[in-house]
Amino acid sequence: MKTYEFPAKLNPEGKLDLPEKLLKELPINQELRVIVLVQETKDLESEENKYWSRIAIEQFFSEEDDSDSIYDQICCC
Repeated sequence: MKTYEFPAKLNPEGKLDLPEKLLKELPINQELRVIVLVQETKDLESEENKYWSRIAIEQFFSEEDDSDSIYDQICCC
């Protein structure tokens, strides 16, 4: 089974507008399985999500910690 992920919007007629490139890839007259994921507004704005995002970014960009030095000792042959 192939999967495709792309952003889409529901048009005023209540239909999804699919990207032209994707339409060329999809089989004609074949049943498709569709999963719709909708981002909830409260999830985007929750203080907890903002907090965890900030922590993740800080950790990612922080300098290497001495506890990470164990990875420098692993020999890849």
